[in-house]
Amino acid sequence: MKKTIGRKKHRVSKKVASNGESSFRMAIISSRGQITIPQDVREIMHIRRGSVIGFEPTRRGILMVAMKVQPQNYYTEEEWLKIEKLSKAKGRTYKTAEKAKKHIADL
Repeated sequence: MKKTIGRKKHRVSKKVASNGESSFRMAIISSRGQITIPQDVREIMHIRRGSVIGFEPTRRGILMVAMKVQPQNYYTEEEWLKIEKLSKAKGRTYKTAEKAKKHIADL
C-alpha cells in the first residue's frame, strides 16, 4: 500500500506476525490533530461512534485504551431529598447566610 505525504512516496506495510500476534498499524495526524483508527483495530477494541478513548504517555510511546464511562452520582440519597425539598419551597429570603444555612441543615 502506498501513501503520499507531501511530495515523497512512502511504502506503508502491514506487519502481521505469523504466529497470530497483533499487527502494527499506522495513521496520519490531520491538521486538526485527528487520526483515523484503522477499522480492524476498531473492531478488535469494540470502538464505535461515541466511544471514549484514553491516552497515557509511556516510555515506549502512547498507550491507547478504550474506556467505559459511567455517570457518577455526586449526591447521596439524603442530599437529593434536601435538594427536592428546596426546589419545591416557595421563595424565602434570609437576612444572613447563617439563617439560610440553618434552614438547609434543618431540612
